[in-house]
Amino acid sequence: MRTKHLIPNHAAGLTYANAYAARRDHYGDDGDAAVDPFEVFPDVVLGLIVSKLPFRSAVAASAVSRRWRAALPSAPALDLDFAAAFPAAPRRRTAFAAAATAALAGGSQHPLRRLRLALEGFFDQFFAASAAGHVDSWLTAAAARGVQQLEVHLPRSRLAVLPPSFLACTDLASLVLRLDRYALPLPSLGHLTPLSRLHLASVPLAGCHDFFQDLFSHCTQLSCLILEQCHIGAIRLAGTPQLCSLDITNCSWTQQSCITISEVPALRTVRYSGEMANRHIITDADSLDEVVLAIEKPHVKFQEPNLRELLALVGNVRSLVLSPWCIEQFARPEEWSKVRLDKVRRLACIIERREEGALSIAPLLTSCPSVQELSVSVVPSQSKRRRCSDDEVRYHVMGGRGVIVRNLREIRMEYIDESKSGLELVKLLLKNAQMLETDDNRAFHGWP
Repeated sequence: MRTKHLIPNHAAGLTYANAYAARRDHYGDDGDAAVDPFEVFPDVVLGLIVSKLPFRSAVAASAVSRRWRAALPSAPALDLDFAAAFPAAPRRRTAFAAAATAALAGGSQHPLRRLRLALEGFFDQFFAASAAGHVDSWLTAAAARGVQQLEVHLPRSRLAVLPPSFLACTDLASLVLRLDRYALPLPSLGHLTPLSRLHLASVPLAGCHDFFQDLFSHCTQLSCLILEQCHIGAIRLAGTPQLCSLDITNCSWTQQSCITISEVPALRTVRYSGEMANRHIITDADSLDEVVLAIEKPHVKFQEPNLRELLALVGNVRSLVLSPWCIEQFARPEEWSKVRLDKVRRLACIIERREEGALSIAPLLTSCPSVQELSVSVVPSQSKRRRCSDDEVRYHVMGGRGVIVRNLREIRMEYIDESKSGLELVKLLLKNAQMLETDDNRAFHGWP
């Protein structure tokens, strides 16, 4: 086993290097073969080595020598992934449970920085009751070792629930919960006061009306919130002074869903993709620096006030990413006149059809006079049906009047049709972007 590249260059590694060099000087060059270098390894260095290995390899390392048996319990980071540990032998649940229990038995003298529990396939029909008990004991041991970063993946199972010992991990700074179709309501996270990053995936939050209010009232250091594929009724972010990043990805919503953002002075980044909530109440969003609006086209007709409230997010941003449907909404004159994008420096547009390359983004360029970096790409899918041809475009904004982007320095284009729309886009930009002629070979990227 080669371990030289796994030893970090810090105090523990230098201690081992000095001790091993002194031992070589004592025994001479002829005695090197009789010296076991692992005898002078500090526990902290052994733990760092096995923390870099997959869990199955880390368990196998305990058979190298007697000195390595205590290496795994002293590891500062553990990745307990059942499917990765036994991909060809899914019935080895008892062996996995025993190895995981031994790995977490380090005690408080060996602090645990990061723990990942990925238990897909672990909750077998005949092993589910024992599996729930093991998860409870593992989280208890992790709490005793002061775990700071915790990631839990529970599969869909009636007994795959978060145990009470989960709330005992009061030193958590980062928490990731991925619960596949979790049937029970999520417990309050108010006890996790040091929490600064929270990632919830596939978690039902429709009936938890006070979940976010309770979360931010107790976890005052929370700066990053990620909601992925959750079922949500309402998100109320009011009076959250430390929150700087909000990510809502492919979530589903109830019929009376609502997103409220107000009094969040540190909020800099908002990423919003997938379905759209039924109502948005957004005030005091002047501090935003980056906004990603990858909203899909609603299945039902959207309300005009809701769209105006959503577009208010982009008022003062410097980096803006828009999906095809959002670009279409910005092209509407009655909505476009109410949104100013004078501060946008980086603009990324994703369009659905190659033939609309230039025409669809012309309204955006008209109202983004300060843009410096422009990226235009087509959805990389050949299965989408073209709803209009090159001769039957729906936008009639072209002609170049008002499309003046004096500060544009860099353009990146991907999957753009070079026959007509792509050529028109290049002609439009070269005609109206004066800085492209003076910049040093950075103008166009991705052009065939």
